[in-house]
Amino acid sequence: MPSLLRSFLFACLLAAGTIASAQQRPGVVSFQRIAMPDQVPAHLGTAMVQDAQGLLWIGTQDGLVRYDGYGYKVFRPHAGDATSLGGSYIRSLHAARDGRLWIGTFSSGLSVFDPRTERFTQYRHDPRRAGSLANDRVDSIAELAGGVMWLATDDGLSLFDPASGQFRHYRHIEGDQGSLANNQVRAILLDREGRLWVASEAGVQRWLGDGHFSPPTGPANAIRLFQDSQGRIWICSAREGAAVLDPASGAVRTLTGLNHFWIYSIAEPVPGELWLGTFGKGIDVVDGASLAVVDHLQYDSASTSSIGNDRIGALLVDRSGLTWAATWGGGIALHDPASRAFLKLRYSPSNPQGPSHPAIVRALEAHDGKLWLGTNGNGVDVLDAGGKLVAGFRPDSKRSDALADGAVTCLAQGPDGSMWVATLDGTLHRQRPGQQGFQRFGSAQGLPGGPIRSMVFGADGALWTGAQQGMARIGKDGEVRAWRHQADDPDSLSGREVESLAFTPDGTLWVGTNDGLNAFDIRTGKARRIQRDPARADSLPDNWVPDLMVARDGQLWLATQSGAAILRSFDGKTAHFDVLATRLKLPPHPPESLLQDAQGQVWLGSRVRIDPLTWRWRSFDRADGNEFRTLYYASRERMRNGDLLFGSPEGLLRVRPQMVRNWAYKPQVTATALSIDGVEQPGAGTITERTLSPSQRDLRLEFAAPDFSAPEQQQFRYRLDGYDAGWVNVDARQRVAAYSHLPPGEYQLRVQASNRAGQWSPQEWSLTLHVQPAFYQTWWFRIAMWLLGTVGVAFLFRLRLHALRRRGERLERLVAERTAELEAASRRLEQASLTDPLTGLHNRRYLEQTIQGDFDLAARRHRSVPPEPHSDLVLFMLDLDHFKRVNDEYGHAAGDAVLQQTARLLTECMRSSDHIVRWGGEEFLLVARFIDRNDAPALAEKIRTAVAAHEFHIPGGQALRKTVSIGFASFPGMPGRPSALTPESLQRLADAALYAAKHTWRDAWVGVQARSGEGGLSRFLANPSSAIEAGDVELLVPEQRGRVVNWH
Repeated sequence: MPSLLRSFLFACLLAAGTIASAQQRPGVVSFQRIAMPDQVPAHLGTAMVQDAQGLLWIGTQDGLVRYDGYGYKVFRPHAGDATSLGGSYIRSLHAARDGRLWIGTFSSGLSVFDPRTERFTQYRHDPRRAGSLANDRVDSIAELAGGVMWLATDDGLSLFDPASGQFRHYRHIEGDQGSLANNQVRAILLDREGRLWVASEAGVQRWLGDGHFSPPTGPANAIRLFQDSQGRIWICSAREGAAVLDPASGAVRTLTGLNHFWIYSIAEPVPGELWLGTFGKGIDVVDGASLAVVDHLQYDSASTSSIGNDRIGALLVDRSGLTWAATWGGGIALHDPASRAFLKLRYSPSNPQGPSHPAIVRALEAHDGKLWLGTNGNGVDVLDAGGKLVAGFRPDSKRSDALADGAVTCLAQGPDGSMWVATLDGTLHRQRPGQQGFQRFGSAQGLPGGPIRSMVFGADGALWTGAQQGMARIGKDGEVRAWRHQADDPDSLSGREVESLAFTPDGTLWVGTNDGLNAFDIRTGKARRIQRDPARADSLPDNWVPDLMVARDGQLWLATQSGAAILRSFDGKTAHFDVLATRLKLPPHPPESLLQDAQGQVWLGSRVRIDPLTWRWRSFDRADGNEFRTLYYASRERMRNGDLLFGSPEGLLRVRPQMVRNWAYKPQVTATALSIDGVEQPGAGTITERTLSPSQRDLRLEFAAPDFSAPEQQQFRYRLDGYDAGWVNVDARQRVAAYSHLPPGEYQLRVQASNRAGQWSPQEWSLTLHVQPAFYQTWWFRIAMWLLGTVGVAFLFRLRLHALRRRGERLERLVAERTAELEAASRRLEQASLTDPLTGLHNRRYLEQTIQGDFDLAARRHRSVPPEPHSDLVLFMLDLDHFKRVNDEYGHAAGDAVLQQTARLLTECMRSSDHIVRWGGEEFLLVARFIDRNDAPALAEKIRTAVAAHEFHIPGGQALRKTVSIGFASFPGMPGRPSALTPESLQRLADAALYAAKHTWRDAWVGVQARSGEGGLSRFLANPSSAIEAGDVELLVPEQRGRVVNWH
């Protein structure tokens, strides 16, 4: 009864605290939900622990899950297998010092996982054995020295001695105030001082030794115990929330303001901040000093950065400082406290105290410390210093003093405290101090028109605005003056659309437009234009300038489409810029905005931070807490406390530069799978040495190095010492080292990993490999083979030498035969190239190759005195008379037959030593070699009569008669005189004589010989009639024909 009354009073107190609600910290904590396949049962997590290898183990209601940052491995019970997990519903996990994992189940006893064998040892309650487990429900496990384990069961406290394998039990003894107060033990804690604390239905007791316990204290139905960084003991109850116990004084303080009465889990993400996981209301964040609830972390269906479910099954802080939350039905999520440098303020329909719209275009800290947020559709939200919505200004078409449009483009506050709000419709609104309504400015009041994209105040307090159609100045008295781009005015602004404005200390107003930068003189209203010069590396990077910033040293920074730049000098005509993409080797991406923090660092949007003194830079991504994918251009504000504000379509990003830390965690490399010749080796992560038998030569290793903050950004490298020449680098997607056909030898496989920032961890995983040789790879076998080989080589050499001699002889004979055949074939080819295919006589090519030799020999013979007899060459040109008629009347086959028979007649008339050549068509050329020229007429007559007497038989059985005309000349031109005649000129003389015979008579011959030297022959070739009349030459003709010859 007292327990029920106490629970009722606590519920009332809890309700009152919930109504009061503790101050929340909007955007401080964001979670990253871990992707998980449906078949992995860790969507419902009941316990979590990190083992010695850095791997995360998750207890579920459907087995045990191991996660290495990349994939999952599930262990479930198998009926009949005593080496499998003892039960599915896991209540507790403990990573022992020896590397084993202890698993307490809801009703299936205790299981111990050995990572070396990947097998389980099961312990169950056996009522027949006093030394067995006290009960099959094990809710908590604690380890003493020597591997002795304390176990919280549903029937008392058990102490397991690994040496004996026996359990010793401590239970409630009726009437004994020093015994265990209640047998339903739900949690045990061995604190840093070595004290054992026991939580049960009756509260919390301390083990005093020798079976004695302190009196119970704290809330009833205690189910979790935790020691914080200050040494205090936190007690979590299933009915009464949580309390804090001071071990020194024994004082207990009960927490108020909790969201739920059932506290299921607890962790301390950072010193002094406690997370209490409830069973239905998310996580209550408690300040360790005041014990006040400072935040409620709950599931939000509109935000993927919230936890996946409000029932928290387990909380864990891993060795890298990440905080894990396992939920009942929403999977697991992690939070990196280092990411709190980037606060994300998002819209949520379930949070009426947050922003009213998802997209925050501009943010401005007002003089009173309130935060004005210009949204992209719902006007202006006003938040207090704690981030809660306290006011708002919405568009209202019925009120002239309301906002004209809900999409805000710019915000500014003047020196007099007036708030200026520009909206997408081009309206500018002024709200004077103390007023709620706005005064409107538009085109009617002189504004250039279009949405206002930038606003800045001059030294005189006047407001300057940059808009889509130009620039304007609004004085304190409300007077408006505008400036626009004029195509025909070089002193006007360079671009129509004004994107950005900034005053430098010298009073110059710098104007960034869609088409260049301008140095604007506010006294004269003239602009000096600066535009990109592609020929210069130090020119303006790009003509679109969406943002400008004047740094603390007075230098002007620009954001352009091609990256950021710094104006180094400007003489009124030429500007010189320091282009950061070139200096820092940054990608030339357009920064959304420029903002300098209190430390002097310059932020290019929220993703890059530059130190202008050292030019070192760092980028920030989702793993750092910079979750927003895009920002609005020129949406930046530095608060008075140094925080930076960036507007985004996803909400408001608040960067706290002073909290930015470098990620320095050094992950531990471990093997997650090892196979040899395709056979999986259990306990890959614990294996340090392996021997490969002669039949084993292939090895495949999978590895990981749990840096759970961003495992996809890790880099790995491996090498097999004794085999690889250097390191093999792979990324997180290729975490495999594979080797095949390894030769015998001693090797060491080494694997290294970086953290997400690219820093290599000094912790290295290594595996010593002994690859045994096969018998044929041993030294004695090689020596035997060498000796045998030497003898065999000598024998084979002699045998081979004999065979080579015989083969050489055969080859020589074969070469000789082939050479002879080739020579014969070559001769045949040569003969074919010198022979007329129709008649079988020689052709012109043959004569060209042989005639010069005959001329040289004849000339030598005529140089002797007197000339040797039979030393002349006589060249005959023959032409069949009226041959064309044969082809025309009888066909070409008949003509071919006549030519072939003519060739046989000529062969019969001439000597074998003479040349008989088919000159072309029906013409033939004969060379009578080394005869007396006086015998030439007789030989010509012999040929003429032989042709005339021959009966030519043609296809079809017909017979023809044909005649021949002949011309001839002799070499040398004059007997006994070396001749200057060439074969070509001798042929021309014979051809001229043939012409005379053919045109005078036909069936006749004509010869030409010199009378007065060879000069006469030349004159004959030039003019035959004149040479004959002058007596230079003599014509030889048949006597019966007469002496008259026709040359025309």
